[in-house]
Amino acid sequence: MRTYLLSILTASTALTFASYAQAADVIYEEPMAPAPMEISPVASGWTGIYLGVQGGGAFNPQDPDNVDLRTNGFAFGGSAVQTAFGSNFDSNVDSSFLGGAHIGYDYQMDSVVFGVLADINAIDLTRSSNADSNAPAYYRTDRELNYLGTVRARVGYLVTPDALAYVTGGLAYGDVDYSFSTNSPAVTGATPAVVSEDEDSFGYTVGGGMEVKFTDNMSFGAEYLYTNLGGSGYTRLNGGPAFSGGVGGSTDFVVDDDFDFHTVTAKVSYKFN
Repeated sequence: MRTYLLSILTASTALTFASYAQAADVIYEEPMAPAPMEISPVASGWTGIYLGVQGGGAFNPQDPDNVDLRTNGFAFGGSAVQTAFGSNFDSNVDSSFLGGAHIGYDYQMDSVVFGVLADINAIDLTRSSNADSNAPAYYRTDRELNYLGTVRARVGYLVTPDALAYVTGGLAYGDVDYSFSTNSPAVTGATPAVVSEDEDSFGYTVGGGMEVKFTDNMSFGAEYLYTNLGGSGYTRLNGGPAFSGGVGGSTDFVVDDDFDFHTVTAKVSYKFN
């Protein structure tokens, strides 16, 4: 009997140790810690409304066409012009400062930026065409631009996240005044000079530029535009100049080349994004 109880106790003890040993062999793996998130740099956004100011210059490196003389009612050929005027024809463009303000909206799609903008500028650009006869007498025609505005689209590409190169184009408009002056004896109270002008003051503008952000909301840029406002004008002298000898006819001093010029401006803008 004693031997039987000892056998049972020994077997029970062995099973207990076996159970603990088996439990000790079980390995519980702890869940892996989440991998750290990589934070990529975010490009500065260009989408939004912006306001700003600009300033620069307007010029035309090529002189406009000289005034053209045309007669009505009598013969007035090249030899007569040569005799009366010689080579005393002159034309020029007086460069001008321009400055004003602009407003626009941009929308960024990846590295491409689409936008629209409008600006208004004060300007004092004058184109003159002159003739001096051997009588002597002078004849002056002036076309003067007093303000300039544009409404344009622009498309740009981000050279870097903060540097935008773009092309632009659209409508241009302004106030162009045509004037004529002379000391010719052919112009009197009875036979005044009659001025006719076709200055519709609307045309087009095209160009391009570069804009760079120096803060999240502020940018600095430079822009070039070619602008053409078209238009023409002429002045009719009843009876013609004194040298013409025309009776009952007239002489027209005609300026029919387009009123075109170039502008280069620097601009600063604030973007609401």
